[in-house]
Amino acid sequence: MKTRILLLCLCLFLIAAVPRFLSLEAHWGSDEALWLRRSAQFMSAVKQGEFSDTVIAYHPGVTTLWLAGLRTFFTEPGLNIENLARARWFIGVVVWTGIGVACLLLYQLFGKSIALVSFASLAFSPFFLAQTRRVHTDALATTFMLLTVLLFLIYCQNRQHLRYLIFSGIAFGLAFISKSYAVILLLWLPLCFFCFRYKDKHVWRTHIAEGLCFLNCAAMTTLFIWPVFWTLPFGILSAYLFVTTYALAGRIKNKTLSLKSFSLWAGIATLGVTCFRAGDTFAYIVDRVGWAVTTPHGVEHFFFGKVVNDPGVLFYPLVLSVKSTPLMLPLVLVGCIFFWKRRKHSEETMSEFKIALTLVLCVVLFTVCFSITDKKFARYLLPAFPILEMLAAMGLVELLRFGVSHFQERMSSLKNALMGIAYFCFFLINILPVLALCPYYGTYYNLCWKVTDIQKIITVNDPSGVYLAAEYLNQKPDAAEIRVHVSYLGSAYFQKYFKGLPYRPNINVISDIDRHREIDYEVVFIRDSQIGWVPQSGIRGGTLERVITVNGLDLAWIYRVPRRSIR
Repeated sequence: MKTRILLLCLCLFLIAAVPRFLSLEAHWGSDEALWLRRSAQFMSAVKQGEFSDTVIAYHPGVTTLWLAGLRTFFTEPGLNIENLARARWFIGVVVWTGIGVACLLLYQLFGKSIALVSFASLAFSPFFLAQTRRVHTDALATTFMLLTVLLFLIYCQNRQHLRYLIFSGIAFGLAFISKSYAVILLLWLPLCFFCFRYKDKHVWRTHIAEGLCFLNCAAMTTLFIWPVFWTLPFGILSAYLFVTTYALAGRIKNKTLSLKSFSLWAGIATLGVTCFRAGDTFAYIVDRVGWAVTTPHGVEHFFFGKVVNDPGVLFYPLVLSVKSTPLMLPLVLVGCIFFWKRRKHSEETMSEFKIALTLVLCVVLFTVCFSITDKKFARYLLPAFPILEMLAAMGLVELLRFGVSHFQERMSSLKNALMGIAYFCFFLINILPVLALCPYYGTYYNLCWKVTDIQKIITVNDPSGVYLAAEYLNQKPDAAEIRVHVSYLGSAYFQKYFKGLPYRPNINVISDIDRHREIDYEVVFIRDSQIGWVPQSGIRGGTLERVITVNGLDLAWIYRVPRRSIR
């Protein structure tokens, strides 16, 4: 039995690699050119020993810079398709491995049924999958945050296993240097401690020590991974952090912790000195994050038929609804109901209820924190999706267990058949539509929505349309001689693939068209049209030749323009 389970896990793990590593050269995404440039700059600074120059971005995006920068050992740095595919590959490997580790952690929390369903849901979660195929920060931050949450929950279940607390701190350190919004988890930790509290009049001392161990491990990870801290003073501080954390962990394990404990105060002092010494670097990050939080993005959003800078508090709930799979949110609700009803049946069911509660609180915390900021992107909410996928898997398994519990023992074969059918239906509804979109996973939208109406209510920024428009025009016999006018936001994606002569207008496109009269085609990107930068019919007076449609969404329009049609 164990051998079969192991083989099944291995097969799922290998299958999960397929959508992540196929067609990595397809559809150049937003900001990927920026991160390719940053990673080349980062790796150049590392190779030359100019470690102070490795503060490249305020995100801070260090894991993205490392992984995307690894491509420079295999190819010349540049903004071309080969560099893009290699950088995506390195990022995909880390995320893929992270999902596998998450499955093992879920097995420890819930057993094989929930672990396997969760793994399938995580591996083929469309929004998560689409972001893992980009050279950006969100997928890596989400992966490390997921591991932080699972490791911390395992520790809360059994506080004798301090290694999970330590590894959770390390994962949090990786999450923080991937993207600064990981600090939201620091608000979640006290909630988790409260849910898993135990009877002890001095329990708060233990929580302080546990939190300090967690932060020390995160700090050591940050100092080790980020080259800006590769100096002698920070090396000494790292050694002190290691020694004090080791001593503090021993105190926690032996339950000999007191307010007079030297290891407690030494740990606090060392962490304080480390933060003080790193003050300049973190002050820059805090300043830039503050600017990002309070400053709307320069490109407007399209939200329920209006062009706005800030779509408001309804934006992220809508993103959850639109970008989720059809069964995800209903199964989350079902799972929460089951765990609530069974919470007092035994100590095990109470523990499962607490885990579900803390996961829900984590999602709520992310949604609320992101909703109150002025700058909003759908991908910012990505960390909530893997957690919701796990909750949905828990709901599905609990629902099936409840359903087959009414069958008699002698009908076990019927039970297994019904559960098999249920899992197969889950695959057909939740996973198969995602795989059918390969490699354009970013165009996935919840099947409960009328897909053709999606582009009328929310911003569509998927670059698949202009990529396919370039591929279509490349098939023309004289493709190398074709001149194409591409709307402003779409041109950055289009020009990476088109063989001919693309023309990128100024933002003020209407007054710019006289400068380039010899145009053969005009391509209109949906986002330019949504926010009113260019009409859907174009500005060249061309004849519609083709509409690029993926998953029911019209993503780009190609117009044939008569020569010298502008006078």
